[in-house]
Amino acid sequence: MKLLKFINKQAGTVSILLLSSFIVFVVSCNQQLLDKKPLDTLTDEAVFSDPTFLQNYVYNVYNGMRPIWNPGTGGYEALTDVAVDQPETHDRSAGIRQWIEGNITGDNITDLTDVWNFEYGYIRKANVFFEQVESSPISKDVLDPMKGEVHFLRAWMYFELMRHFGGVPIITSSYKLSDESFDVARNTYDECVKFVLDELESAMDLLKNVAPASGKITTAAAMALKARVLLYAASPLNNPTNDKAKWQAAESATKAVIDLGFMLHPTHEDLFTKPLKTDEIILGKSFTPGNRIPDWGFNYDYWPCGFDARQRIMPTQTFVNMFQMTNGEYPYLADGVTVNPSAGYDPQHPNTNRDPRYKSYIIYPGAGPFTINDGAKSTERTYEYWEDANPNPDNAGPYINPNKVDPKNGQNLFDFGRDSKTYWVKGLTPFHWKVQTGYTFRRLLDFSGPRASFDFNYNQTIIFLRLTEIYLNYAEIEIVLGNEDIAREYINKIRKRSSVNMPDITSSGADLVRDYRNERAIELHLEDHRFFDLMRWKAAPGNIDIPIRGLTSVTMDWTGVPAGDINLLGKLTYTYGEISAAEVRKPWKGDNYYLLPIPTEEIKRSNNAIKQNPGYQ
Repeated sequence: MKLLKFINKQAGTVSILLLSSFIVFVVSCNQQLLDKKPLDTLTDEAVFSDPTFLQNYVYNVYNGMRPIWNPGTGGYEALTDVAVDQPETHDRSAGIRQWIEGNITGDNITDLTDVWNFEYGYIRKANVFFEQVESSPISKDVLDPMKGEVHFLRAWMYFELMRHFGGVPIITSSYKLSDESFDVARNTYDECVKFVLDELESAMDLLKNVAPASGKITTAAAMALKARVLLYAASPLNNPTNDKAKWQAAESATKAVIDLGFMLHPTHEDLFTKPLKTDEIILGKSFTPGNRIPDWGFNYDYWPCGFDARQRIMPTQTFVNMFQMTNGEYPYLADGVTVNPSAGYDPQHPNTNRDPRYKSYIIYPGAGPFTINDGAKSTERTYEYWEDANPNPDNAGPYINPNKVDPKNGQNLFDFGRDSKTYWVKGLTPFHWKVQTGYTFRRLLDFSGPRASFDFNYNQTIIFLRLTEIYLNYAEIEIVLGNEDIAREYINKIRKRSSVNMPDITSSGADLVRDYRNERAIELHLEDHRFFDLMRWKAAPGNIDIPIRGLTSVTMDWTGVPAGDINLLGKLTYTYGEISAAEVRKPWKGDNYYLLPIPTEEIKRSNNAIKQNPGYQ
């Protein structure tokens, strides 16, 4: 709903789903589910007088935390150097296309700019809550924790608006039909920061005696969000004079979270699986078959293409190159093309001696074998992405690998190159199709069950706040404040996680900044950080407006490979370069592009009290 349309509704009757009293945040996260027409309509008095109904109302407001997969279940990663969008199969990529191509305006209400309407809709629900609980008979010890949750949620939603649009109108009451004017101007960014911090202080106070519960907002979550807000406020986009006092405020708030006693989970591979890893995760959630991501979830949209070739986004060669060698050297020099002579890297054996996180997070040609269940077939196989170097005499496909036979049914397995759409149409389901760069993401996949099932209880979780981010935030702050030894200490804590165990960072100056930002990109990819990091650093040129690179060809030569072993591969040959079929990213448009345009209809509805961000019509 639109902001002023939404707040122009009567605050009279509150409609909520009649959810059972045991439902908690971790199982109440799907907006479409919770916003369906309720089975019954309850009066304000009934909702705000009954603790169960009211808690369910609060759980509904949790949905105002924009999911990390929006927009288009690929999130904002496809706006960065980490990933590229696949427009042919990404059916919600219009906003991404417009931003990348430099033609987004306030008139283009897309999945990017519509966050304005989404968040203000839920802000109104929070405002209704605070208005109605003033006269609630519910006891203070029951009501206060709910107030704390909603203060946090309202802070989160305003911060979400701020990092998209800058300063926004602060609305703290629900508007009614009897109100005559909606001429509400934007508050400044600093005014919004103060409001959000005040909300979080209220949340901390109201939640201080509440025992932590998995998936629930806590005092620790409020402290972590406060630290993040202060980091953004200190960053170059919002702190053009580099006021050190802002960095010091962020330092103090971040260290307070570190001192809470959270620990890095010993293994990185299972951080995004159930149950929530509460040793490291400060706030996250998991899913059930009834409330997960639209369609079938991450599996459907991140899967190495097969089922119906609906691959959403894929890693770029730029991101792949961020993963160092086990000796701590980058495989390529800063230009991304020249091999680093001291790395011991061989472009024809690119997957050996790499940071352990590389094989955990990236699926590359020849990776695996994985146990894959496509629905129609279930077999153990590698990620097939190559063209036959020894084709049939007439070069007819599909090309049969003489070494690969499905042990379950004795049939030959096919290898598919970039022409695999032909075989898809014929009904010969390929494992790869339209993976333009030659790589796919692995981090959020669940291979334990079918790719697509409405009944399967998938294993994935998502993370809103975790200790790794806090350590990285602290390192960034200490770099700015000149305490490089402390910055290296906290970066190296992450690199020394027992399942990673990478060499310590020893760099300083500009090299330390590069190492820090590289570490942050790897650790926090697909967690809704990279785009906003590049924006707040004002670091888009050279990171966003660059060609998409990847594997232009991968061939396999089966000469001399004996038949019979499904897991034996021939010799792979890799060719790297710009992906001609990928999007063409336009030159960076300038500083105005660090913020998104406000929807024009909202500006008009405010009688032009709301002013558009500079550089947009």
